[in-house]
Amino acid sequence: MLEDLGVGAGWNCLEVGAGVGSLVEWMAGRGASVLAVDIDTRFIEPLASDRVEIRRVDIRSDDLPASQFDLVHARLVLEHLAERRQIVRRLVDTLRPGGWLMIEDYDWSSFGFDGTNPQLDRAAEAIIAFMQQAGYDPGYGRRVFDDLTAAGLTDIRGDGRARIIDSHSPGFDFYRLTFESIRDAVVQAGLLAADDADAASAGLRTDVRLFTPMMVAAIGRRESR
Repeated sequence: MLEDLGVGAGWNCLEVGAGVGSLVEWMAGRGASVLAVDIDTRFIEPLASDRVEIRRVDIRSDDLPASQFDLVHARLVLEHLAERRQIVRRLVDTLRPGGWLMIEDYDWSSFGFDGTNPQLDRAAEAIIAFMQQAGYDPGYGRRVFDDLTAAGLTDIRGDGRARIIDSHSPGFDFYRLTFESIRDAVVQAGLLAADDADAASAGLRTDVRLFTPMMVAAIGRRESR
């Protein structure tokens, strides 16, 4: 959907939670001016230029420019923050009249395995419960549209992307390594038995099919005055 907006020279963009800066480079490469913010700017500082400004910002509390941006974009940020609805309103306030806000977050309702391994199914449920204990909202991608509406945006629309992959597919190792990195914490939290965790680790090294969470992109426009 970003491609359809016509981002280019003369646009002023805000990238929230810029991460390693892939979207920052995309915007600047099209001629836009970009303010890239994150609580950790180590990975984007090399991108600073006459078109790209880097700032260390906590969007929950730090001041943001008002009525300045043609596009505000946040990917995989709000789903982690309890104040997500208030943050949407704060981001809307940074838009110029007619500016666009685009939020990308996951809807985990599609996530799971092919049903052939009960331990993997239990592990999937435990992982989601573990993330929720840390304040993560696994269904925010489905609900973000309500927050855009509540913030007064118009022309709201969206898109969703999910994949069905197996243990030989590119990207499968991401899920396997993620599980291995948090499995002990999930067990210690009492969400998964140690035997089930061991069985899930073994299962992730067999031929298995995985239904990924859906990446939802939602976009809305601030009314022109």
